[in-house]
Amino acid sequence: MWAVAIVLVWLGLVAIDVLLSQRHGDALPLCLLRRLTSLPCPTCGATRGVLALLHGQAVQAWLYNPLVFTLGAAAALDALGRALFARRVEITLSPVARRWAWIIAVVLLLVNWAYVIVYHALGWW
Repeated sequence: MWAVAIVLVWLGLVAIDVLLSQRHGDALPLCLLRRLTSLPCPTCGATRGVLALLHGQAVQAWLYNPLVFTLGAAAALDALGRALFARRVEITLSPVARRWAWIIAVVLLLVNWAYVIVYHALGWW
């Protein structure tokens, strides 16, 4: 149920952004880090990506923030698998493998954040 709640909150934020952008011209930045530092946060582009998905532009949605949409697709596939087969995927890692998984996750997050910063700096959105 938490995944459904997150999606509903996210869609609510997108709806608010769309309504505000219709009334006030440009969309207001919802990201506190971006407001304070002018740097996009690691998940910046996710709202624009959802809007792109709603317009049928899956590739553009992925380009806004590849990591968020790759993880979102994986979560959607997991939810679909749970709904269809009433089973969940469990991954058990040894302590060493868990440490490596965390290192890889942090590296992916930092690389993705650098991509988002460059993507934003070049004015591609």
